[in-house]
Amino acid sequence: MASLFFIAAALALSISAAAWWLEHTVFDPERSEEIADAVLQDDQIRRQIATVIADHTARRLDLPAREVRATVERVALTPGGGAVLSAIVAQGHARVIGLREQPVRIGPRLLVEATRDERVALLPAVTLPIEKIMPISIIRESTNWLIPIAAIAGAALMLIGLVVHPVRADALFGLGSLFVFVGLMLVLVAYVVPVAIVPALDDSTWTAAIPIIAKESANTVFLGAGGLVLGGLAVIIGSAAIGRRRTWRTPVTTSRYDQRHWS
Repeated sequence: MASLFFIAAALALSISAAAWWLEHTVFDPERSEEIADAVLQDDQIRRQIATVIADHTARRLDLPAREVRATVERVALTPGGGAVLSAIVAQGHARVIGLREQPVRIGPRLLVEATRDERVALLPAVTLPIEKIMPISIIRESTNWLIPIAAIAGAALMLIGLVVHPVRADALFGLGSLFVFVGLMLVLVAYVVPVAIVPALDDSTWTAAIPIIAKESANTVFLGAGGLVLGGLAVIIGSAAIGRRRTWRTPVTTSRYDQRHWS
């Protein structure tokens, strides 16, 4: 019975840990700002930004919009392009996941940096057509309550397991299960959900930013998950060995009736 409490506790705590990771990577605009270069590698996102800027500035520059668009795209793909447009990337990300209510606007300073032409400095800001994506926003909002509730439930179940049957082997089994579940849940929630499930829920241009952010953290996720699973399996095997030793050391009691019968 205690093992069931430990397994349930491990599952709840792993959900809380995975949701926390999701909240601090895929649902963190500061993260997208840090990896703006990678986000701008997406053709649709980069082209949308370039098209909006080109349509807004081409007349002022007396140039064809396609030429201005090509210039902005070249700037976006340069090593410093991410730094130039990182604030726009972060705001667009925040808008998509429902953290930003205000529209995403590109001001005169960014217009100058993106077009490499001072003549657009007198133009007003232009708005990017980015809206909140409801399925992504719902997933993000669910992490806000899922993290504390799952953590509290997991801690409570772990405590109940210890009270019901405080055997070291069972406690170690629960600890090993926790490591395994956290590793598996980390892969599922931090990689599979944003990379495979989120794009299937919505095909908007900026949805592509979600799997890009997840993939940038993929090495950390898979290395961490692999270490947790292997460590957890080692602890589970150790707990089984301790349980067997305890069973062999337990003396077998015999009744007085049995003693008289064999004497």
